[in-house]
Amino acid sequence: MLDADCGGVDDPTLDLSAAARHGNTLFLGSDEGVCLERLSRGAAAWADHQRFPLDAILDLDASEEADIEGLAEDGGWLWVLGSHARTRPKVGKADNDHIDLSAFATLKDTRPRCLLARVPLAVDPNIPATMRPVRLDGERRAGMVRQTKHGNRLAHMMKDSALLKPFTRIAAKEGGVDLEGIAVAGGRVAIGMRGPVIQTYAVLLEVEIVPKPSGRLTIAGQLHMRLLELDGLGIRDLKRDGADLLILAGPTTGLDGPCAIYRWADWLGDPPRDYTVVRRHRPERIIDLPFGRGDDHPEGLVLLDGINGERDVLVICDSPAASRLDPATRSVRCDRFRMPIKQRGLQKAGDPSSDRLR
Repeated sequence: MLDADCGGVDDPTLDLSAAARHGNTLFLGSDEGVCLERLSRGAAAWADHQRFPLDAILDLDASEEADIEGLAEDGGWLWVLGSHARTRPKVGKADNDHIDLSAFATLKDTRPRCLLARVPLAVDPNIPATMRPVRLDGERRAGMVRQTKHGNRLAHMMKDSALLKPFTRIAAKEGGVDLEGIAVAGGRVAIGMRGPVIQTYAVLLEVEIVPKPSGRLTIAGQLHMRLLELDGLGIRDLKRDGADLLILAGPTTGLDGPCAIYRWADWLGDPPRDYTVVRRHRPERIIDLPFGRGDDHPEGLVLLDGINGERDVLVICDSPAASRLDPATRSVRCDRFRMPIKQRGLQKAGDPSSDRLR
């Protein structure tokens, strides 16, 4: 299980919200604090936990949580996405039935969560076949889209969008902007939106990212929006599987509800073509996932090599159920599913195998 403290987090394993793999190295993000968690593949589990504070790698303010909701690996770079969400302060305690409406009406600043960055991965000299995130690796430099007083360029682009502007003034989990999941192919970056779901369409953002010699990332061109039919669900994570895009979908709010994995076949060969007139995309629903009542909320996907050349997908849950936790080994169990063959249709999540994080 993940140890130590980061930005006031008592136990980050209960708030895991993003994951990405590079070979035998697994990186995890939390929606609390400003840190990356790293595990190495062992014989029986992902283990040897180590924490990397992001403010030691990127020039950002770590006094507030970044709300990391997306991780992606591409070409030896680890991409990191914050939620870009406005949040409402938590008011009222279990033993207090009174709520101060003036405090409840005040939304928190989005700036700390406006994080879109990439950091180079380098071989860890202390652990064989394991990677670590670094600020500088030869000519490769860590960098991010510059944070401004009120956010960053991506946040401003959403505010300038006729479709998204009304939702930028609303708190996340209440229909407001909430970015979750990132997938990268060179400079092409796809970003999932847990919210808003507009009518019944989930929104996928795409931007072209151009790095400067200093490492700073800039967004070239305009903001592309893709509308996806995901049965009324929002996007919770994205993962590239070759040319395909895997989409973890679930409820936009904090409520329990159906979750599933969808596959957008040949996403790589289907780039956005227009800014104002878009197609309705219908990714294939391939795996129905189990979910809990008050716990076990699927939040992250990790692709793994299965047997006989097949592919497996590891599903990481936020707020894992007590049955997943093993205090003796300080570990948490995650479900592992066999990826269905293309065009075979929907796979019901019957009896998954498991991987353990500790």
